[in-house]
Amino acid sequence: MSRPLPVLTAAAFLFVSLPAAVSAQATTLPKDSIQADGEFVRHQAADNMMEVQLGQLAERRASNPMVQKFGEKMALDHQKLEDQWKDLAEKHGLRFTPALASAQQGKVTRLRQLGRSDFDREYMITMIKGHTKDAADLRVAVDSARSEPVRKMAAYALPIVQDHLQNARTAAKEIGLDSTAVARSKVAAND
Repeated sequence: MSRPLPVLTAAAFLFVSLPAAVSAQATTLPKDSIQADGEFVRHQAADNMMEVQLGQLAERRASNPMVQKFGEKMALDHQKLEDQWKDLAEKHGLRFTPALASAQQGKVTRLRQLGRSDFDREYMITMIKGHTKDAADLRVAVDSARSEPVRKMAAYALPIVQDHLQNARTAAKEIGLDSTAVARSKVAAND
């Protein structure tokens, strides 16, 4: 008895694809695994590391006292957040050494090379754009991170970053920087 070609083709497809599906399922991380959010966790640790370096730089290089004070707060708060992201990762078996991506290192280098007269303006633009992007990324993670610990950490970090953004806007106004100047700036948000 001959079987119709479509039935044989479907049976052959199932026979060939079944091992691949089982193999993919075996290597897929559990839904609640922090490993599934590993890239986000590594990025958060590195981004906070960059904020610490830039904050310390602002403490030393800013000419406006409000910008210096803002930099000091950034260095302290982001060091705590970096440590918390690293602790979260270690507690759940995600081992890595935080390191700046080339774009992040480029921001640190660029700001380090500025003269004092340009530093405050460029630092505050970087802070406003970076914290705007960070707040958006954390908002998304609160709702869509695959692991509960990452969702909780993002929910913890979000109001801190939102507060930083508000403080950055206030400090920017202090030095005569308005939102249209920030929008026109070619400074990229944190990567």
